[in-house]
Amino acid sequence: MDSTRVGVPKAVASRINAMISNGGLSPGAKLPSQRELSTQFGVSRASLREAISHLEASGTLRTQPGRGTFVTPDSDGRAGQGRIQGGQAIGYARLDLCQFRHMLEGQSARLAAMRVTDDDLTALDKNLRKFRDQTRAHELHEASVTDFEFHGLIIGIAGVKLFVDLHNAYKKMLIGMIEMPRSLYNRAWEPVVEHERVFEALKRRDPEEARYYMQSHIVRSAERLGILLADDVV
Repeated sequence: MDSTRVGVPKAVASRINAMISNGGLSPGAKLPSQRELSTQFGVSRASLREAISHLEASGTLRTQPGRGTFVTPDSDGRAGQGRIQGGQAIGYARLDLCQFRHMLEGQSARLAAMRVTDDDLTALDKNLRKFRDQTRAHELHEASVTDFEFHGLIIGIAGVKLFVDLHNAYKKMLIGMIEMPRSLYNRAWEPVVEHERVFEALKRRDPEEARYYMQSHIVRSAERLGILLADDVV
């Protein structure tokens, strides 16, 4: 990806964040029109739209068809704040979740490669077959649940109870986040290929390879959400 092309939208996103942080745009406020903003920032509308997509992915903005783009009610121009309530994670931005997954699931894959049994591999293979079938049939929600379960199996194999509890606490948010980009049919098969690479690394019982392919998968998932650079995640 051309770094110059990516740099303009990221700079615009930072300026919009600054407007929110300094009170120029209040939580819940509607953004000016794209024409006004592109003129104000001196950028093309394409770059502006990409910046807005980036901020939507991070949970800062929300676009309502026919109404416009709004600052989310709890936004302060920074990554979303969150907490655990009633065993469920609430109030986190997607970027936060991607960073969390990169750390926790990368380490889980590494540990799982050292502990995986033949029975575990059978369960993962069964999940992968189901995932392929659901993806082919464009069963987006069902495939997203199966996607989440694949990661849950690996975290369970890793054998760290705290990791399991944290992953389950984010279940609803993670499934919702997984499902959104899968509506892009031309990219719907990418997560299948990425899961297959993780699975093959686990079959080889290679800890570093398993971690690499899992973290690569998380970065690519973030990119499908509109988070433009790996540096944002890692």
